[in-house]
Amino acid sequence: MRSSSILFALVALISVACEATDRSDISACQADLAGLIVPNIKTEMNNKDISVELAENDSGVYKVRMFVASDNPGKQVSIGWVVLDTNKGIAYDITKDDEHPEKLNIDANKYKNFSEKCLGRVNNGGAQVIVDTKLPFVFDKYYQCVVGSGKKDECGDRFHAYPDNAVGGELRGQIDPSMDTILFMPSIYDLKVILAGRAEADVNIYYLYVFRDVKLISKEMVGKMDGESILTFDISKNYLITTYERKGAMSSKISNVNHFKLSENGDFVVCQKLNPECK
Repeated sequence: MRSSSILFALVALISVACEATDRSDISACQADLAGLIVPNIKTEMNNKDISVELAENDSGVYKVRMFVASDNPGKQVSIGWVVLDTNKGIAYDITKDDEHPEKLNIDANKYKNFSEKCLGRVNNGGAQVIVDTKLPFVFDKYYQCVVGSGKKDECGDRFHAYPDNAVGGELRGQIDPSMDTILFMPSIYDLKVILAGRAEADVNIYYLYVFRDVKLISKEMVGKMDGESILTFDISKNYLITTYERKGAMSSKISNVNHFKLSENGDFVVCQKLNPECK
């Protein structure tokens, strides 16, 4: 079950690329990417049912995941992979055999326009502008943005996901190496907060990491999806974290709710009940 950029996010790379040009144009970049790739692959599926996302970037060589909606807990399933080599202006379908890729006959002008509009500063090594994700963080709204049903203005302005290499070396070395998605959260007190997630795996998981300068103070799991249960979360403006546990799908009834608060010391304090000290 290779789920979407989540339950949580990989729209990440496409968001990074679009933020380097115009953060409000994320959905347009996604549409351009789909229009560039989907009509040129060999499939019996309806092209309108196929979605795409950038999954990896290695110096301008991108892996693009193709997926369709599904009734599994992740709400989607991968159907193939394409490589975009923007350095050479070519594209390959590696779905059947990554050692014997099939070259795609992609429109050269569309390829060039997409690269310049959505990938230009990333490919050219331009400085990446890091923007904090805004609080409060409401997971349900974030999920809507990830699957494309959220409001365009709200998605582009509020949520900013990045690949894991957006974190500097000293901090990245203290974050689980399996994490592939990063959201920088607003600082509080003298603490730096990072929401790190593993979205491209059988088990999706999200942790809040708390740093003072470059030292890791604490971390706390806030989200998880393993096919049997789903743990989602909300974060208030003053870092009251509320988690919601469900069995099965997102539409299932919430079975357990917990609250904890980020303290001035950088620890996560469990709230036995929602009381004034935890607000």
